[in-house]
Amino acid sequence: MLEKVSSMRELIAAVAGPRTWTDNRKSWLSRAARRAGISYRSVKAVWYGEITDQGHHAIRLLQHEAGRRAQVLAGKFETIARNMEVSDPDFFGEDIAALVHAARALRGLDGP
Repeated sequence: MLEKVSSMRELIAAVAGPRTWTDNRKSWLSRAARRAGISYRSVKAVWYGEITDQGHHAIRLLQHEAGRRAQVLAGKFETIARNMEVSDPDFFGEDIAALVHAARALRGLDGP
């Protein structure tokens, strides 16, 4: 059960983004709710393990938003890698490879 709650918390963190110094838990969970298009109460229930069914609409919407955000981030990594390659591929070679690898992982192209 603790593993399931932990994975749900990771899902919420992926949607909400990092907690800033101005965030408290309520504002951070509210940001996840707003981004996923669900209620604060639903996100709070997922956070505290009250909702654990993978088929529940709140979890499905959180997963959808996390996937969307991962695709956006992968695109940013690819853009940065392309710009580094144009700038100086020899100097940035390792960084380019790391960014491309991270983008592929975010897109689910590298497998488990």
